[in-house]
Amino acid sequence: MANQFNQFLSAYQQLRSARHDAVLATVIETMGSTYQKAGARMLISRDGEFTGLLGGGCFEADLGEQAASVFEDRQSKVIFYDMRSPEDEIWGLGLGCNGAVRVLLQYLSIENNFSPLNDIIAALEHIQTGVLATVCESNHQDYPVNQSLFFQATKQEGQLVLTKEHEIHATPARRVLLQNKTILVKHYINDKHITVFYDLIEPALRLLVLGAGPDAVPVTQFAKSLGWYVSVIDHRSAYIKPERFPDVDQLLNIVPVELNEKLALDQFDALVLMTHSIDYDERYLKIIADSHIPYIGLLGPAKRRDRLLDTIGQQAEKIKGRVYGPTGLDIGAKTPQEIALSIMAEIQAVLANRDGRQLCQQALPIQERELTN
Repeated sequence: MANQFNQFLSAYQQLRSARHDAVLATVIETMGSTYQKAGARMLISRDGEFTGLLGGGCFEADLGEQAASVFEDRQSKVIFYDMRSPEDEIWGLGLGCNGAVRVLLQYLSIENNFSPLNDIIAALEHIQTGVLATVCESNHQDYPVNQSLFFQATKQEGQLVLTKEHEIHATPARRVLLQNKTILVKHYINDKHITVFYDLIEPALRLLVLGAGPDAVPVTQFAKSLGWYVSVIDHRSAYIKPERFPDVDQLLNIVPVELNEKLALDQFDALVLMTHSIDYDERYLKIIADSHIPYIGLLGPAKRRDRLLDTIGQQAEKIKGRVYGPTGLDIGAKTPQEIALSIMAEIQAVLANRDGRQLCQQALPIQERELTN
């Protein structure tokens, strides 16, 4: 969801401005191989326009038709697409995928303040992590279908904890927070029952680029296309021009000694150091070492990396295991655009705790994998 932030923010602002209604489609459960996993969302306008993608084009046309009935009766509903066998051709979709998807369609209007989209946008705008609990099915009057509650989380002693809890939602919400995984839970309350979708809401990933040279431009462009929040910093005022970086969220002229004073470094998920000056890279790196940024990328060969780490002395121990230099995956990159792709691919892999291996190699048995290497 975080990576869809820019798309949904723009759509949400348009809905509020025009006072139009919409339907929010959310994947609440998947089985087998599917294009998107639980938590993926898509907005459907009354005239059939989509913001986002759930099925890679497989069932979007049918979702549009299903949304029409939601617009008509203003009632949420759950749709189930089973694409695990050829039988799906019988009811006209002929998807040929190999999974099943359960999708919740919710009516959004100005009268209900576009809930729960308003909670999602507010959390993302204010850089808040939390759990959104949405009632999908219910025969309990206290928990009507479409009811949504957002439970904000804060860090305490390095761990995320919920700032408030609800008797019914407390245990599954904590589970989602700890496991970083969405769940669909059926609760039994006396002789009643409710089905609730628990989804982790996280702000957009944040990238800090130190150095505003020409090769920084494609890095920021790739990051923005992924929905990241991007900050660009340079000690040279002449390089910090909005026309050079029209899409970045933050553009600042900061010298190394001011970095900690003017910027909260721990808010960033990744940093790429690309001033092309060994002196300034060293000055910035000394200050960066006191942060907790998970990914610190360094341009240049391994010898340059080793020189930088040797120069900052004991500070290097603080970032051990978080420095990636040369930054990027080995994809044969030569041009600035290819190098930017390589850098962003590695950042994505590291933050997702993946090794960047080819998917076709992952699917092979070990014996076959060894033969192909």
